Amino acid sequence: MELAKDLLDEQVVRQRIKLNHWSSITAQSAQIDTGYIAQHLVSLQTQIPGQGMRGKGDDLSDGSEVKSANFLDSLDKKGATAPRWNFTAVTREIMERFLDYPTLYLLSMDLNTLGNFRTRIWKVNVSRHRILQDRYREWMAKLGYPKFDNERKASVNFQLFPPRLGTDENFARHGNGRKNGFSKLHIPLEDGIGSTKVFHAEEENGIITISVF
Repeated sequence: MELAKDLLDEQVVRQRIKLNHWSSITAQSAQIDTGYIAQHLVSLQTQIPGQGMRGKGDDLSDGSEVKSANFLDSLDKKGATAPRWNFTAVTREIMERFLDYPTLYLLSMDLNTLGNFRTRIWKVNVSRHRILQDRYREWMAKLGYPKFDNERKASVNFQLFPPRLGTDENFARHGNGRKNGFSKLHIPLEDGIGSTKVFHAEEENGIITISVF
């Protein structure tokens, strides 16, 4: 827990402060890349190491997958933010692998209801999470397989939207409700069967407190 606190303080809280200084000079984005930070944090929480590789390879040595969504400093010109967990596949085999992950770790960095920095991690068992599994199979049948059947160099992306910024929501979202898309669906992240929250940390006045570990 202490290492996790140090990691978040060093790589997120203080890094954002430093980058905001440079952003005021260069007018460039102050958004930090949380992808690799997420993998470090999940390894600390699970005690499962990575593979010591850059880019390719499994995120964790047991074959588990880590996905991160970063709300911090990610507002667009219209003041909207829509980070998501992306599952991109360039082959049918990669697409189908989603259903065989030993474990899927979903990490969100955002602001809590008081506007303070917050990090949460959910541990998902896709094989037991029937709601997520059924929606993914529906998505493959409707969009995934047809694209691979009809395009030589196909690429598909299954997108989950994390709980909204500044709320206490504990579900992911999929579908926009349009006739040519998918019905709106809430995917529970804390039902204790297919998914459970395994990490929760919040920062206030420069102090990070971990309530779930």
